[in-house]
Amino acid sequence: MSANDLPPVLPAINRRRFLQGTALAGVGAFLAACSSGGATTAPGASSGPGASNPAIPTLPPATPAPSVAPTPKVLTGPLHWAQWPAYIDLTGKAATNLKYAPGSSPTLEQFKAKYKVDVDYEEKIEDNNTFYATIQPELVAGAPTGWDLIVITDWLAAKVITKGWAEQIDPTNVPNCVNNLRDPLKGQVWDPKNDYHYPWQSGMTGIGYNKASLASAKIAAPASLADLWKIDPKRISFLTESRDTFGLGLLKLGKNADPQQTTSDDLQAVHDDIKPLVQGGLIFVDNSYLQNFAAKKTWAAMVWSGDLASSGGTDDLFVFPTEGTMLWTDNMLIPKGAVNIYTAETMMNFVYDPTIAGQIANFVYYVSPVKGADAVVKSLNASAPLDPALFALLFPPDDVVAKQHNFQFLSDDLETALNGLYLDLAGG
Repeated sequence: MSANDLPPVLPAINRRRFLQGTALAGVGAFLAACSSGGATTAPGASSGPGASNPAIPTLPPATPAPSVAPTPKVLTGPLHWAQWPAYIDLTGKAATNLKYAPGSSPTLEQFKAKYKVDVDYEEKIEDNNTFYATIQPELVAGAPTGWDLIVITDWLAAKVITKGWAEQIDPTNVPNCVNNLRDPLKGQVWDPKNDYHYPWQSGMTGIGYNKASLASAKIAAPASLADLWKIDPKRISFLTESRDTFGLGLLKLGKNADPQQTTSDDLQAVHDDIKPLVQGGLIFVDNSYLQNFAAKKTWAAMVWSGDLASSGGTDDLFVFPTEGTMLWTDNMLIPKGAVNIYTAETMMNFVYDPTIAGQIANFVYYVSPVKGADAVVKSLNASAPLDPALFALLFPPDDVVAKQHNFQFLSDDLETALNGLYLDLAGG
């Protein structure tokens, strides 16, 4: 399928006119830079943090081909897709409210028009652990989860795939994915040939803050994680994604957020550093920090890089902490037992067309994994300048790239320690 087969791409959305010019022009260079010379490589680079880490789950050396008959190439539906909030292009009231409603996504409407199959797209994922808890019993029992397509972060994708809980993707059904996946995202140690996953978007975890709230309280804008720790704990939040929270916590303490070097004592030190904040009122949240910012309940927080740019208010800003950021990728998988496998593969292929990938990136403000998406975004926004601070979200400067860390793949012992320490903090 080529871009010529698709309905016309809608013009850029007014609310997001600040995403202009060469918004994605540097994404390829950014990902390439992540795979060499930095503190940590891109999540999917073969030389990345998991390449030589025996603690990372890996597929058997030679995974046998499935013994089932080839997937019939018949589109069936509706396609049941579990997704994170604010993670696809939207128009109209849905774009204003940043909440998907049927008919509001140009990408999904174009897919339905082209393939004559419906899509049940639901913003069901707020954090990986909570979503995983909803599908794990079915996966363990070998029963369908109710989803045909899910989007989960590196560590959980590795777990689902290496436990045999994902359907194998037929490469002949996803030629766009095969041809257009950016090279630095190939070669994941837990799925080196992309037999079971394709990246959806990449992003970073750092600090978000509301400029007006801090100014009103006469508090300087945080430039570092140490600054974040100094703000009234009742007005800050950390993430329920414990790998992000503890990864940044390691950096705040001057420790290397590398799973190969991290010890349980290091994690205990992070716990002990956060505990006083919890006692002072710190909360742990998922994507709901967006609502907390809007209600002025939260003044500063650990946040994901694209959220405030695409979904926050005028005074909500993202900053790369001086100590460094976390780097991660969310991935599309077809869970075992999915009913509409070929339709899910067709959707994967559809969103890897650069025309569609650029359309999505133009709204969600994360790093697209698709070659050619940069040119599409550039053409959509050629008439207006791009704010350099926003451009840095998709094209981080060298000093930011040098401080990116991937704290995703933990040994079983380290994960057990992390989970226990996080639950003690969160009161779980």
